[in-house]
Amino acid sequence: MKTRVISGVVLAVILISVWTQIFTPIFDIFFGILSAAACYEITKAVKVKNIELKIVSILFAFVLPLGIVYGAKFPLGILCIIYVMFLVVLTVIHNQDITFEHLAATIYASFVVPAAFSTISLIADFYKTFDFIDKRETVFLILYSVSCALFTDVFAQLSGMAFGKHKMTPVLSPKKTWEGAFGGVIGVILINSLFLFIFMKFFAVKAFALPIWFYILICPILSVCGIFGDLAASMIKRNYEIKDYSNLIPGHGGIMDRFDSVIFVMPAFYVIMTIYGMVV
Repeated sequence: MKTRVISGVVLAVILISVWTQIFTPIFDIFFGILSAAACYEITKAVKVKNIELKIVSILFAFVLPLGIVYGAKFPLGILCIIYVMFLVVLTVIHNQDITFEHLAATIYASFVVPAAFSTISLIADFYKTFDFIDKRETVFLILYSVSCALFTDVFAQLSGMAFGKHKMTPVLSPKKTWEGAFGGVIGVILINSLFLFIFMKFFAVKAFALPIWFYILICPILSVCGIFGDLAASMIKRNYEIKDYSNLIPGHGGIMDRFDSVIFVMPAFYVIMTIYGMVV
């Protein structure tokens, strides 16, 4: 528990530090690094042994989020085509040690996960995309959405320990209960309401463009997305009989163990915000 608390504090400090760099390239590079680390963890979990496949996929996982964010100056489509063709050719050449399962898992690790992380940077650019959102509200959008991803798990764990009786997914995640999931959603609604009040009271230079009901309405939606993100990551671990993806964050596991909810929450939030911006 001591190790878990210390590493949790260190992680919080790192995330807050990165959050302060939200409008700089440092913010985007950080999520490129997270994507590369997550790709390494997934390919290791599914036992990809081919060195060329692992190195190329990890490098691509780092580059892809930057390519998506700076797409106007980056030949992203051409890069993706070349990358996929290279993976297929590599699989054919090394068919004895690269299975189709390895190929599919590598594409998931180097495509889907980095694309999900890149939506955080895209959300950070909403003040450029939508005239009705300023920089301060953009900062809150990141805090709000990441909070839905990270705190759902925290409150679900606490609620499950206190009230959990009915297991949600006995096979994928035996410790998760329906009572814990409900507590996670309610907990996130409460803490995000507090964040909203503090930001609007002390940090916003003008009234937020997005109405309060919008923030309150999408909070449980994002929280549920976070739960499914967690279960999806657990599914991979159960299939390959591993406890954690890595020990990069002592006491917490790896990037995929700590940020699995983000992979579902941030893309969902990006889609919701984009649709809302188009409608209004």
